[in-house]
Amino acid sequence: NKLLYNGKSSPLGVPVLSKSFKGKIKWTDLKKNLYFDSKLKNAVVYNWRSLYQKNYIDWGFCIPKNLYNKIKNLKSYFDIDLKTQTNKSSMKVLDFHIKGKSKKTILFNAHNCHPFQANDDISGCAVGIALFKYLKDKKNLRYSYRLLICPELIGTMFWINKIFKKDKNISAAILLKSVGNNRKLKFQKSFDGNTKLDMIAKNVFDSKYKEYESGPFRTIYGNDETVFESPGYKIPTISLTRFPFKEYHTDLDKPNKLSEKQLVDTLDTCKKIIWYFEKNYSYKVNFKGLISLSNPKYDLYKKTFSVGIHNSKVKINSTDIKWNLLMNNLPMELENGRDVLYLSNKYNLPFNDIL
Repeated sequence: NKLLYNGKSSPLGVPVLSKSFKGKIKWTDLKKNLYFDSKLKNAVVYNWRSLYQKNYIDWGFCIPKNLYNKIKNLKSYFDIDLKTQTNKSSMKVLDFHIKGKSKKTILFNAHNCHPFQANDDISGCAVGIALFKYLKDKKNLRYSYRLLICPELIGTMFWINKIFKKDKNISAAILLKSVGNNRKLKFQKSFDGNTKLDMIAKNVFDSKYKEYESGPFRTIYGNDETVFESPGYKIPTISLTRFPFKEYHTDLDKPNKLSEKQLVDTLDTCKKIIWYFEKNYSYKVNFKGLISLSNPKYDLYKKTFSVGIHNSKVKINSTDIKWNLLMNNLPMELENGRDVLYLSNKYNLPFNDIL
């Protein structure tokens, strides 16, 4: 006659879509229906598996490991009285579109399906909303931008199936996933790993963070990138994340674990990625033969070290050599329609300086 656990004591106290159950059972049967985090003794875990495995829905409780340890040696039966109710409702999706001069669209995505958890992924939603408040006041945007906030995988699949029939202009997707904790920001590459989006992200991270972690598709974080990159859509997709963090998928993922500094840092990184897209021009030549870059009409010659002119004791700077090589190759590169990003990566020179 002692209450051991009340499923309502935590918003995550029972698995998602748990069935009802009433009866008296032994410990050997009860423990099969208890879920906990073995490392976080006071945490209640978020058990989401029934959302994606509808054939395996069962009843259960999510409990702290401390409670599990306390009751596992009790030599008695356990009375279970679990009543659950499911209701039909509409799936909440935010689709906010900012149109630019081009129909080519850069998509930002975060998910809203982790109840009572702050970093995963209200942090991504917050950064996405702040970013689009910033973008909507920008004039003369070259690209169009779209913010999608919805339940991961399921919401994304329904959305893209509906939208892509009418709008096939989504050329890149950036996922904002668990971006508010105190770990360093990472970026996960697209499936191909060498798209324009990948190169832009690399340039931003190289210039901003110097040392950082990046990795191939699905090696750092797993989320909606499989939907966007799937056959028939093939939208290059990268992820920005600060995963892993110890409170992941538990009720300890609370707002007080978020860092305002890191949220602002993520927002700034997103702004820089957009800046690269907006400024990454490609060029056409309107001349034949060599062009005099030093002609005041063009003023495209960058002074570099010259052997025989400068003091022989001055060491040749490798950056000077890179600029000299780029200037010599520039007419041919432009004839091939190269853009600033391509030149920056090929010659290992700063994007802004080349621009």
